[in-house]
Amino acid sequence: MNWNLEVGPFVIRLPVMDQDGDALYGLLKEPEVSAHIPKPPMYASVQSLDELRRASMKFQGREGACWLVECHSGDVDALAELLARVTLYNINWMLNSARLQWEISPAVDVAEFETIIGAIEAFCFNELGLHRLEVTLVPGSARHEHFLAQLGYRHEGRLPAQLEFDGQWVDLDLYARLATDATVAAHV
Repeated sequence: MNWNLEVGPFVIRLPVMDQDGDALYGLLKEPEVSAHIPKPPMYASVQSLDELRRASMKFQGREGACWLVECHSGDVDALAELLARVTLYNINWMLNSARLQWEISPAVDVAEFETIIGAIEAFCFNELGLHRLEVTLVPGSARHEHFLAQLGYRHEGRLPAQLEFDGQWVDLDLYARLATDATVAAHV
């Protein structure tokens, strides 16, 4: 099974530790990239290598997958721009469900986001056989709530005091999409 995807100008691929550390740090050091999830920004580039190692271990253990999303300009010699990291985690192979999480550049618009996540959803539903994908967001994450609405995710409720982050209990809004949703067929 090939976990690397190409759709339009986007390459959605598994990371390579030695090559991707600096690009991942460049994306994740910006606080707005991960403001919708309870996660501190990166302060040093070595943190990205640690993140890549953890992602590799989870992938090898069939617990999750981490994709890096690049946009190629068509120029073979040009470096690709890292636009996002999308993570599939909490995979429950018994219930055929998992959670998605992303850190995405502010430069990505809703149409590009739909293309990227649509390809990942199609892979999850068709190749992995998952039935349900969930996303959790910090309440009030307007940009990401809009993205989820465009993709057809349903808001299923708020999880009060779901986790402790930075000394505070954080609520999370839960969104979900099923493989049987009519809108999924449009992206597959």
